Amino acid sequence: MGGETAWMQEQSESRWRALGALLAPDALRWIVLAVLIAASSAALLGGPLVVRRIVDEASSGTTTSTITRLAVIFLATAIVAQALNVAVSWYATVAAWRTTNDMRLSMTRQVLGLDHEFHRRHTPGELIQRVDGDITSLSEFLGRVVPRAAGAFLLLVGMVIVLAFLDWRLAIGMLAYIAASVVVVVRSRHRAVSESSDEMGAMARMYGGIEERLNAAEDLRANGAADHVAWRFVEDSADALASGVRRERAFLVMWWFTQAVVAGGKVIVLIVGAVLVRAEAITVGTAFLLFQYALLISRPLEDVVHQLETVQKANGAMARVIDLLAVRSTIADEGTQYPPQGALSIDCDDVDFEYDTDAPDTESRVLRNVDLSIAAGRTVGIVGRTGSGKTTFSRIVLRLVEPTRGQVRLGGLPIADIPLAELRSRVALVPQEVELFKGTVRDNVTLFDDSIDDVQVESALLRAGLKSLVDGGIHRALGSAGAGLSAGEAQLLSLARVWLRDPDLVVLDEATARVDPATEAQLAAAIAALVEGRTTLIIAHRLSTLRTVDQIVMFDDGRIVEAGDRAVLVADPKSRFHRLLSLALDGDAAIDAVLDGLDATAVGGAST
Repeated sequence: MGGETAWMQEQSESRWRALGALLAPDALRWIVLAVLIAASSAALLGGPLVVRRIVDEASSGTTTSTITRLAVIFLATAIVAQALNVAVSWYATVAAWRTTNDMRLSMTRQVLGLDHEFHRRHTPGELIQRVDGDITSLSEFLGRVVPRAAGAFLLLVGMVIVLAFLDWRLAIGMLAYIAASVVVVVRSRHRAVSESSDEMGAMARMYGGIEERLNAAEDLRANGAADHVAWRFVEDSADALASGVRRERAFLVMWWFTQAVVAGGKVIVLIVGAVLVRAEAITVGTAFLLFQYALLISRPLEDVVHQLETVQKANGAMARVIDLLAVRSTIADEGTQYPPQGALSIDCDDVDFEYDTDAPDTESRVLRNVDLSIAAGRTVGIVGRTGSGKTTFSRIVLRLVEPTRGQVRLGGLPIADIPLAELRSRVALVPQEVELFKGTVRDNVTLFDDSIDDVQVESALLRAGLKSLVDGGIHRALGSAGAGLSAGEAQLLSLARVWLRDPDLVVLDEATARVDPATEAQLAAAIAALVEGRTTLIIAHRLSTLRTVDQIVMFDDGRIVEAGDRAVLVADPKSRFHRLLSLALDGDAAIDAVLDGLDATAVGGAST
């Protein structure tokens, strides 16, 4: 038990050391905040000291001018204290948001730089929560809890120091009262924090259920399950309500403990002050000072109650932030060699790949013993059943994942020896699911790169066959997820992105799978122009997409089971690709048409 406690303490200390490292770049900003907090605490301590002087001077029968002068000093002190309090709140919020925005940017870069395997294990919703939700919790902690905690600490230390100068016995009594108050509040906090955590879990389950049922609304209505779902929602809501009531009750108990401590302290101070004044041990002004300081203590104690949840969230958030920043991509950027300019050749030597490398299993390999050479400038069709390894092979070639065994070379160089920035500038992917963003047409082509001029954007759109978008204006705004474009226009826009980058290796992953025949013909024309002078891999189920490729590579169960020139494979009745065409086309007459080089558009709807 003791060892576990020590380990937890070490983990907590390491988190806050890591937080200090994250704050280091903004150290000057936080030093300024510390100065403001110290000045604010000093002003709060100074007000009661002035009042003490006023009371003592009035008791001794001083002149009206002296009282007036002290009153003006007190008013000025109060105004300065309020102004400094506002300045601390404002500056703390600004400092927290600027610092955590830098953290958020670092986290975003970290997530975007991690490999495909990491993203396969973590959902987008989880990563959004970690990049934004956890950082927001830290922002609230830095902007609200830290300045208040620092202010409270300085205030309490200042009180003890002031009282020590007046009478050391008063300082000891104040220390004892502060210690007892903190113990009472801390001992009552555990149940409150536990109930708060339970409520968050209940709310998460309720909202998760709502999202799930809204997404399945059509199926639920069609199958008459709406009443059942409604009752499940009632049950989840009841659980959330009960958890909320328990959390409110726990925090109310804690609040009453705090109020009891504050009220008890006031009573004790009044009694002690009256006794000491009667014994002429202290002046009336000093007794009033004690009472004022007892009132000031109530604020930090109440802050402890209200900010405990924030501290708990920040502690967990900090752990998750550190864990995420500590993740290292399996794709190391250590390359120093640059392949020759122009189209890139592809060579794979005995390449294997499996996703779960922690538990290697020959039967679970996605790619097995892949040996392949593709000359620079060739257009290659990649075919095979769903799950045969086609897309994984393309990810290996683009270095989105690392092979478990074997080597991949681009332009004659091992792919790991090419700097990632160089590699990303030389290769491009056109996926089946095109990602579009809320922004202008230009933004979606350039991916928000302001350094590219409008003429280049318009030229890329025209080459992709999107004259209508150019005529409509490239600064026309699109809605979320590219609302305002058809599926065909979205796919063509993804080709425009490639035209703009002018890469030497292009992978088209089912680029025509989700479009109608007319749009497919338009896409085919754009793709035919795009592949000229480039090495191109075309992953396709529609065999019509592969009419113009130079080579065919067929995958089955992670292995290459056939590879060769398309014309040779089509002409060979024993080849797998020939049999595939036989299944796709209607009889030998169609095969003969293909062999004679005639137009084979009838293949359009075929699927492997």
